[in-house]
Amino acid sequence: MFMKKMTTGVLAFSMIFASTWAGSAEALTPEGTKMIARVTGATPAGETMPNPNQTHINYDVGGTDLGIVWDKGGGEYFIAFGDTNDTAGNWNRSNVLAISSDTNLEDGLAFSTMIQSKPGHAKEILPSKKINNDEMTVIPTAGVTVGNRHYIHYMSVNHWGPAGRWYTNYSGIAYSDDNGQNWTKSPSARWYNNTSTWNNPFQMAAFLKDSGFVYMYATPNGRFGDVYLARVPENGLLNIGDYRYWDGSGWSAAQSAARPVAIGVAGEMSVAYNTHFKRYIMTYLNEDRQAIVMRDAATPIGPWSGEKILVPGDFTGLGQYNAYMHPLSNNGPELYFIMSTWYPDYNTHLMKTTLTPDMLGDNIISDPGFETQRETPVMAPWYVTGEGGLDRQLGNARTGENNGYVRNGSGWNAIKQRVVVQPYTNYTLKGWVRTSSNNTKGHFGVREPVDGAVIKETSFAQLSDYTELTVTFNSGNRSVVELYTGLWANGDTWLQVDDMSLVKDLNLVGHAGFESQSSSSLSSPWYSNGTAGVDRNLGFARTGANNGYARASSGWNAIKQEIFVEPDTEYTLSAWIRTSDNNNDGYFGVRQLGDGPVLSEISFQNIPGYALKTVRFNSGQYHSLEIYAGMWATSDMWIQVDDFSVVKN
Repeated sequence: MFMKKMTTGVLAFSMIFASTWAGSAEALTPEGTKMIARVTGATPAGETMPNPNQTHINYDVGGTDLGIVWDKGGGEYFIAFGDTNDTAGNWNRSNVLAISSDTNLEDGLAFSTMIQSKPGHAKEILPSKKINNDEMTVIPTAGVTVGNRHYIHYMSVNHWGPAGRWYTNYSGIAYSDDNGQNWTKSPSARWYNNTSTWNNPFQMAAFLKDSGFVYMYATPNGRFGDVYLARVPENGLLNIGDYRYWDGSGWSAAQSAARPVAIGVAGEMSVAYNTHFKRYIMTYLNEDRQAIVMRDAATPIGPWSGEKILVPGDFTGLGQYNAYMHPLSNNGPELYFIMSTWYPDYNTHLMKTTLTPDMLGDNIISDPGFETQRETPVMAPWYVTGEGGLDRQLGNARTGENNGYVRNGSGWNAIKQRVVVQPYTNYTLKGWVRTSSNNTKGHFGVREPVDGAVIKETSFAQLSDYTELTVTFNSGNRSVVELYTGLWANGDTWLQVDDMSLVKDLNLVGHAGFESQSSSSLSSPWYSNGTAGVDRNLGFARTGANNGYARASSGWNAIKQEIFVEPDTEYTLSAWIRTSDNNNDGYFGVRQLGDGPVLSEISFQNIPGYALKTVRFNSGQYHSLEIYAGMWATSDMWIQVDDFSVVKN
C-alpha cells in the first residue's frame, strides 16, 4: 500500500536454529511435502509413481479414500479406508481394511493383504443400511489396538449435505478379536447426535494411545467444527461411563462439560506423538483455508500451536483431504501420511514431509505473520469486519512478505481470529501495528467471539511506524476468544498489522489460586484424597478470596491436580502452605497419577503462617503427573494451601 518493505533476519535465524537443534523443539513446521506413491486404485495414464498394491486387480477396489493407519502389533499395521467402489464403479462397500508389514516407506506403502470376503474381493468390515436419511453409510474415522483386541471408531452417516457437510446418527466403536476378520459394533460405546441441531462434538475422532490412556480427539459431523477431547483407560474403550471429557481445565464425567482444545474448521483428523521432537502432532483438513494443516503441542491437551500448512490447496490443483500419519513416522523428522484425492481419481496416496523446528514457540495464533496466505479471496484463519484484507508482496510487511490491513472511510473495521484458551488463565497478546496519519480511534485486544463484548484492549491513535502493542488478560470462564486489530474510520483511514502472538502464562497449574472454584467442594481441575475442599471468602487465603484446605482426624487427606508435562524435563513446583499447630506429618510433592510412586516431595510439620514450599523434579518418561499437598491426620488437623505454581526450569 504505502511504504517500503522492511526486512529482518528472522527467516535466516530460523534456518540456523533448525540446523543446530538438539533436544525438544518449541514448535514444528512441515517442509518439502511431496507425493511418494499411490496406495489404492489403478495407475492412470501418464502417472509414473509406484503403485505397489494394484488394488483394482488384487482386491476389486477401484476407488476409496481415507487410509487410517495404526499399529496392530507383531510388526503389522492396519489401514482402514472409507466408501469404496469396485472396478465397475459400483459403490457397494462402506469401508475396507488392509494389513501392511512394510517398513520402508520411501518407495511406497505395500499391503500384505486386505481383509477379504472371497479371494480377490476386499470385504466390507462394518455393514451399513445404505438408505438415505436413515443410514447412508458407516465410515471409519480412527483405529487403535490394545493387547490383542482391535478397535475402530466409526460414524453412522444419516445423509450427505453440501460440500464438506454431512450429518451423522451417532459415532461408535467396533472391535475385533480375530485379527480384523470380523468386527462387532458395541451397542453401548456410542455418542448419539442431536438430530435437530446435528452438533454433538464427538462424531468424528482420532485415537492416540498414550501413558495408559486412549485419547479421543473429536469433531462434530462434517468439516467445520472445533476439536474436542476425551480420554479413557486403555482397558475401558467399550465402557462409555469410563470416558472423561476435557472441560478446559480438567476432566469431567459429563460430556456436556467438554470444551474445545483447538479451533476448527477441522475435518478428517489424525493425532500422533513424535518421540524425536517430544511434540504431539495434529493434522486435518481446513476447508476455510482450502488446505491440509498441522498443529503441534508439548502436551496432549495443548496449548496447540497455530496451524501450519502441510498440503496447500493447490497441491494437486484438483482437491485433496486428510493426512493420516503412519506410526513409522513417530520417531524421527520424516513424516509419512496417507492423503485422499478426488481427481484424477477418487483414491489415496502416500505423502512425505520433513518436520523442522521453527521459531514460533508457544504462539497459538494461526498464520501470525500472514505469510501462508495465497492469492485467494479466502482469508482464513483471519476474518474481517468492515473493509480489509491482505497486502501480498507489496513491501508493506514488517517482516516477511505479507501483512494484514483494514481501510475504509467510515465505521468499525477490524481484522480478527478466533482461538482456544484455557479458562481462568493469563495470556499475553502482542502485535505490530502502524496507521495512517488521520487515525484517532484504533483498538487492539481480545473479545467474545463474533464482535462480542471486549475482554481487554488497548487504544491507539496515529502510529507512523510499526509499533508493538501488548495486552495481558485473564480468560475468565471462556474457552474461545476473538483477538482483533481495528479502527473507527475517520475519512480514508487505514492500519497495517503484522507478527501477532498469543502466549499462555507459564504456570501449568489450573485454578492455581482457587479463585475460580465455584463452591466449597473441590471441582475440576482439583480433586482430593480424604476430606478436602475450598475456603471461600473466609479470610484464610494468602491472596485473593479463596484457598484450598484439607482437614480430618485420621488417614491421608490431600488436595491434588493432574498436570501435563514434557518428558525428561526439569520443573519447579511451589505453593504456599500453613497448618494447624498439631500437624506433624505433612507432604508436598509430585507423583505418578492415581497416588502412584513419588517422584519428588518434601515433608513439613507445624507451619503457623503461610510459607513458600518448593520442590524440584524431573518428569522422567511421563506426560502427566499428579501434584499434591496433604497430611496424615491422627487427630483434628488441617492444612491450608494457596497460589500453586509449576514452571519449566
